[in-house]
Amino acid sequence: MKNKIKKYLRTKVLTNEELNFSKNIQSLEIVGFQKMKKFEDADVFITGYPKSGNTLLQFSIAFLVYGLRKDAPYSLVNTCVTDVYSNPYFNRLNIPHYFKSHELPNEQYKKVIYVVRDGRDAVRSYYYMRKNMGEENICINEMYENGGNCSVGTWKDHVKRWIDNPYKADILFIKYEDFITQKEQEIKRLCQFLHIERSDAEIQQVIEASSFENMKLIEQGYSWINAKNKQNWKREGSFVREGKSKNHVKDVVVKDEVLEKFKEISSEMLDHFKYI
Repeated sequence: MKNKIKKYLRTKVLTNEELNFSKNIQSLEIVGFQKMKKFEDADVFITGYPKSGNTLLQFSIAFLVYGLRKDAPYSLVNTCVTDVYSNPYFNRLNIPHYFKSHELPNEQYKKVIYVVRDGRDAVRSYYYMRKNMGEENICINEMYENGGNCSVGTWKDHVKRWIDNPYKADILFIKYEDFITQKEQEIKRLCQFLHIERSDAEIQQVIEASSFENMKLIEQGYSWINAKNKQNWKREGSFVREGKSKNHVKDVVVKDEVLEKFKEISSEMLDHFKYI
């Protein structure tokens, strides 16, 4: 019976709503689960400001490390590269385990893949995400100016904190724009950073599996729809939206004067990554 339970649980990562089931089990640790934040020094964290490409890297790492099929459901991807926010427990597959996060530097994050995106695009995309999650009163101008009550602060402060790297983490910086335009080269950088070897054919499979078109298909699957429903996501809203850069330029919702002010207050970080 214990093996059957273990096999079932490993097909998913428990959410808060599903933890009632766990009361029928003496300990989740018996079936391979650990409490979130019980990290090992070798664990790898994909982090970055919200809507900077974290989910794209989450999928790419899952395909790259574990060789998942391109039609792997979101639940399986999330088991391999676990979202630290939606899961109070996770199933440690290996050491290292892989996590997706938006956190600021902390001493537990010792090996980090930091994905950075032009803040003018990241903030815009985050605005539409929050609207899709029911935050009708969110103000895009405030999000550009002061983060709009974002739990991890402003784009510029988030990026700068990770550049300053106060806890001396081993960090690989990846630009979202480079990852979507020269993915093969960036995946090879990931391989080097993670000390894994993949053939050219295997890298091409990862490129195809993590393409915008394939991720849109995966989003239509049950497990991703179910995850979005638990976040009160609007049915018409897509998480995988455009997969492009410089979308802020043509968006009439984003006013030129707001962008100019954001450029002024974020100029150091925008210049650091050659966005201006």
